[in-house]
Amino acid sequence: MPHGHDVERFNQMAERYERHWLQRVVFDPVQKTVLDLAQETVARPAAILDVGCGTGRLLRLAEQRFPNARLAGVDAAAEMVKQAKASVPEGSVIRIQQGVAEALPFGDAEFDLVFSTLTFHHWQNQGKGISEVARVLAAGGRWLVADLMPTGLIGSVLRVFRMHQFPPRARFETMAGAAGLAIAAERRVPGLGGQLNVVAIATRPGQPAG
Repeated sequence: MPHGHDVERFNQMAERYERHWLQRVVFDPVQKTVLDLAQETVARPAAILDVGCGTGRLLRLAEQRFPNARLAGVDAAAEMVKQAKASVPEGSVIRIQQGVAEALPFGDAEFDLVFSTLTFHHWQNQGKGISEVARVLAAGGRWLVADLMPTGLIGSVLRVFRMHQFPPRARFETMAGAAGLAIAAERRVPGLGGQLNVVAIATRPGQPAG
């Protein structure tokens, strides 16, 4: 699960979270890139999960793109879940509940798409979280993860400051491989200096999806 101070911080900001300037500058381009890549890799998903869904904004956008999909979200912060539930439009199929990446409250192979946008670095046990994502992904499914995976100078600076929650790209790929996952596609998020990419992780390398 996320570190306790992270959960409390998100609880405190939940009511104003969607009004924060980071939504426009960072989250808008990240979420658009995630949804664009999702459509390219899994054109007709039956079920979508957002891990670390916050106030549910990405799920609401996903419902517009994938109107026939079942949509679910989990977040560790109770106040974020409260805001997400309150923001779900009437008649929506979106379902939100409290939960953590390391113990997803779903059955095996339930989801064709799993999203994790700027939340992976908050997971306390990243390896366990990856294993859980692999468990709930259907065959041919994709996990779309957007986060800082530093290389080169940026990676060295983060290591100096002991910011180990941001795993180097090579270590992320090693953890994914240990769970039977592999990178299938990747897109750079525009306007963020090339520091953020959306990586599509496949359950079975080379298998077509959608």
